[in-house]
Amino acid sequence: MLKKFIQWGIDLFYPVFKRVLPFQLYAYLAVGAINTALNIVLFAVLYQFMLPTSDFIINGIPVASYTVSLLLAFALTVPTGFWLAKHFAFRQQDDTRGQNAQKLGRYFLVVLQGLGSDYLILKGLIVFMDVQPTIAKIISTVVVLTANYLLQKYFTFSVKKVSQV
Repeated sequence: MLKKFIQWGIDLFYPVFKRVLPFQLYAYLAVGAINTALNIVLFAVLYQFMLPTSDFIINGIPVASYTVSLLLAFALTVPTGFWLAKHFAFRQQDDTRGQNAQKLGRYFLVVLQGLGSDYLILKGLIVFMDVQPTIAKIISTVVVLTANYLLQKYFTFSVKKVSQV
């Protein structure tokens, strides 16, 4: 039922964007927006309301609460992001279990790269430019999402064409 509802929502608004975006890019942006909004909300709730603003001390090393918020939000939105991308943006025939595992592995590599980039951009904006953490998260997300779309399209969910002789 959730899958049908999401597909209905994507299909409902596509006519507005049909002239400027191919369906795959539109669907990626739509489901990416859902997952990104979830990620930002989780980050903000964790950072603003649930975690202490002081650093965590892990094995004697201070870790900023925004870093912990980033990691927790990431861990919670990786599975939803893969599911949304696989079923709505990069729709293909049903994959075998092995193909799904391979795609999940590739997806994880791409989002891990995204997490590293997100962290570096977030840290740079907060520490060196004195940007408020939630605003910094939004900025870093825009940069990371652009790179991730290209990597997901051409690496994770690429369709190998069979050459005909």
